[in-house]
Amino acid sequence: MPKRGENIRKRKDGRWEARYEKGRQQNGKIQYGYLYGRTYEEVKKKKLLALQQCGSPKGIHRKMYMKALCMEWKQSTRYTVKESSYASYDTLIEKHILPWFGDFLTEEISTDLINQFSMEKIQAGLSPRTVKTLMILLRNILHYGEQRGYLSLCGIQIRYPKIAEQPLHILPDDQIQQLISYLLEENSRISTGILLSIYTGIRVGELCGLQWKDIDFATGTMKINRTVSRIKNLEYHKQNNPRQPKTVVIVSTPKSLSSIRDIPIPEFLLKLLEPYRSNGDIYVLTDSTSCMEPRNVQRKFHAILTLCGIPSINIHSLRHAFATRCTQIGFDSKTLSEILGHSSVKITMDIYVHSSMQQKRNYMNQLCY
Repeated sequence: MPKRGENIRKRKDGRWEARYEKGRQQNGKIQYGYLYGRTYEEVKKKKLLALQQCGSPKGIHRKMYMKALCMEWKQSTRYTVKESSYASYDTLIEKHILPWFGDFLTEEISTDLINQFSMEKIQAGLSPRTVKTLMILLRNILHYGEQRGYLSLCGIQIRYPKIAEQPLHILPDDQIQQLISYLLEENSRISTGILLSIYTGIRVGELCGLQWKDIDFATGTMKINRTVSRIKNLEYHKQNNPRQPKTVVIVSTPKSLSSIRDIPIPEFLLKLLEPYRSNGDIYVLTDSTSCMEPRNVQRKFHAILTLCGIPSINIHSLRHAFATRCTQIGFDSKTLSEILGHSSVKITMDIYVHSSMQQKRNYMNQLCY
């Protein structure tokens, strides 16, 4: 079956048609070629052969260094993504892509050069997941360059490193119970906030962004519609002004549209929240119009784990533990996915749900004939 973006389609007469870029006119307008075949596989092979024979390099009407291309790509992307995403792209480009590719002309980019880049990053200790993110970013930049006529991707292949899934450390049930007991006894704003994380699976940034107007005590629900994060201060790096902070805390919309959601709150948590109840734009964790940032929540969480004698883990692990517990007690996948704010059930099952050995044993013991 054709993949999105291949420019291969099945015609009404039953034949398959492939469109490819033969070159560009002086004004930059693309000149397309068309190929036909009886099957998808046949026309795809014809297209690959045509691209291999298209000349080197095709369609280039302006020389450009990769440094300039990255800058142009960033400008084209600046207001099409969230500020936090753009700051992440900017950091990856400045720290990794430009030092390696910046002084190359776009027409000098090759499969071998890209593979060398990937291998060096792996050998330098970057995780395969981070290197894959870098390769996807590089692919997007090069694809933009091809669209603008600065280079040809004809014959260039970008391979992603294989990612081995690492086992996630989740607190066992006895330690979760120990933690819950401590939090109930402490009965503070931060302890109640951590209990919200344990019993609703919200992200730490979403917890930090929770305001009292988001909690409806009448219906027993809370609305997740903002998140807090610390990102690179683009103004500091743009002006090189030491008076500007290197990073800034921002309050923005959640990770995706599906992350904007209403979550039922367990009744006992509503009772715990009641004494701290306030109005309007007051943040739940701080009792003020200023929010707490995620790294401070992590520090307080780490201190609580130390007091409980529990090994330190990232607070995000509570989200994994919540999803796993919900599965164990019978939540259907769709409900759990919506509570977690995922765009698909597959994300929930692949990333956040982990079966325990006891659960596997219980299922195996039910195999009676």
